[in-house]
Amino acid sequence: MKKFYAIIAAALMSVSVFAAKDVVPSDAVLAEYWTPGQVCMCFFVPADMNCFDIVVTGSFNGWSGDLAKCLPVEAVEGYDGWYVVAYDPEDEPDAEKGLQAKPVMKGGDGAFNWNYQIGAATVIRGSVEIVAGLPGEIDMIHYGTDAPNVFTVDEWKANPCTAVYHNYIVYVTNNLGCDGFAVPFLIGEMTGWEENFMQMQLDEERSAAVLKGVYKYSFKAREGAEYQIVCGLIDGTGAVVSKPGWNDDSYLQENIDGDWSRINGGANFTTGTDATIEYDWSDLTKFQWGRCKAKVEHTYTITAKLPTVEAPAQVEVRGGWRDADEEQGIKSSWDEGAIMTPGNTPGLWTVTIDAYEGCQFKFCSHAMGWAKQIQVYDSEGDTWKDADNQKFGSDEAVAIDFSDPDSYQWTPGEEQGIEDIVLTEKAQKVMVDGVLYIVRDNKMFNVQGAQVR
Repeated sequence: MKKFYAIIAAALMSVSVFAAKDVVPSDAVLAEYWTPGQVCMCFFVPADMNCFDIVVTGSFNGWSGDLAKCLPVEAVEGYDGWYVVAYDPEDEPDAEKGLQAKPVMKGGDGAFNWNYQIGAATVIRGSVEIVAGLPGEIDMIHYGTDAPNVFTVDEWKANPCTAVYHNYIVYVTNNLGCDGFAVPFLIGEMTGWEENFMQMQLDEERSAAVLKGVYKYSFKAREGAEYQIVCGLIDGTGAVVSKPGWNDDSYLQENIDGDWSRINGGANFTTGTDATIEYDWSDLTKFQWGRCKAKVEHTYTITAKLPTVEAPAQVEVRGGWRDADEEQGIKSSWDEGAIMTPGNTPGLWTVTIDAYEGCQFKFCSHAMGWAKQIQVYDSEGDTWKDADNQKFGSDEAVAIDFSDPDSYQWTPGEEQGIEDIVLTEKAQKVMVDGVLYIVRDNKMFNVQGAQVR
């Protein structure tokens, strides 16, 4: 009988001990969850840090935040707080550098949340290296596939168990002048960022009551979650014809002492204790969407006097009036702008552009791009620096004078020796160490006509 009670007591002690961090599942126990040749991760998460489901992401899925591409973890039977995941490393893109993977806890809304990735860990056994990641994060590199890698989660980057969640709803009151053109979109921590813009929907009842366009979007998030509101363009059927982005005309502009700039200085908004968030941006004297076609689009004619020394053969205006569209093969106007036409006066160039008020632009060489642009002399620092962006206003005739040689210049080209010049059949002017030469019919001449090469 004593032996029987001893067995029962031992069993009870065994169960209570298995619920502790110090009792680690052995390789024999973990053999039920993996086979040699797989990557095996087994880790412990304390109860006060274990509120929601845990998934594993890593180099095997391109560090995706898509839950469908992440691996779910399995509780180790009989070992409370211990979890295990195993997968075949065949699809690892760079296995020789180590098999990278780490746990991430979902948020209270059930969505993947990079804030809740692992922040500190202690390795118990296995071939695993812990390296520093971004602030508050660590990366884990697993070198072995012949034994489980066992560790404890000591910290999350942010503990989801201490976060207070709300079902938020954001209302944005638009002006009727922009209604049907510029529509607000929300992106942020609750959408996983990564270009996952969520279109806000028109609240017809509120809109009718205030005779303005009122848009809303509902989401679940923690207090302190960051987000942005930007805009895209839709047509009469409600289809998005220009996606939102991070360029100036996607942002709401606010008028501060007569100067239009990004709302909130471009900084992120943050959720608070109030589950209902209201923004009234309907006053056109104070707020304008950068893409509000009904109010701020113009056909601008730019006339520019530009430096004539080391001037490029073609001048281009680049700016923020056109978004890139990969599907249609369209480049952003910051990457591919409008080519200017030279006038009869040296250094005088013109171009006509359809753009929005507040859009920024600069001048550069068409052939060399940003490698050759306008520079401004800084007398205080006695240095040359790239000129600031210009900005479209309400006047459609834009006249700019950068011709003063003491104040403005083109980005100086790299000095070339004559041996570096590539001769061509077409006649062209070439500047070598500050001296002008003519290249014609595979020969180089100085300006007096004598052949030098």
